[in-house]
Amino acid sequence: MKPSYLHFFAFTHEPFGADLRVDQILQTLKVLAVADRFDYTVRLGAIGLVTGEVGSGKSTALRFALSRLHPSEYRPLWITASSGSILECYRQLSSELEVDTNSFSRAALLRIIRRQILELACNRKQKPVLVIDEASLLRIEVLAELHTLTQFEGDSKPYLPIVLAGQNNLLDLLLYRTSVPLASRIVARCHLEASPERKWMPISTII
Repeated sequence: MKPSYLHFFAFTHEPFGADLRVDQILQTLKVLAVADRFDYTVRLGAIGLVTGEVGSGKSTALRFALSRLHPSEYRPLWITASSGSILECYRQLSSELEVDTNSFSRAALLRIIRRQILELACNRKQKPVLVIDEASLLRIEVLAELHTLTQFEGDSKPYLPIVLAGQNNLLDLLLYRTSVPLASRIVARCHLEASPERKWMPISTII
């Protein structure tokens, strides 16, 4: 049964659903700012950073940015971070790369991932683009090792741009000494503020 408010406002679907199609995303200045920095990061093959509070639109803006990449030229790789180890991160990335492996060896998975990235970039002529959503959940040791994924041919070939998206504490994590190799590769940053309505809305109202 169609909810009464949809009928009253003549809505054909839920107005604030998370399943918006890309062509339905409102291209606000915030969304376009993320997309521009995303494009710059991808073009340089470097690392970009998108931070913001819960509900500020980070994932939506990144979906829009990814949609602007031509599918024949780029291969988006989207993983959602967790508080797990670097091994879990590698296994997620292997799955995105459609690599069938049962290995639980960090070194073996890293070799497999790097080989597949080279296959995409050099043989298939597709540029992989890695987006790590909820990156503020990553452990320090994961951030310390992620930069090794971007090093090819003596660090001279930028085959794998990475965009990290997460809450504001991601900035604090990148200040740790072990995170410096990764943080030093960041070429573009964008911070999104949650709307005042979302920021101060009571929990009972949200629920």
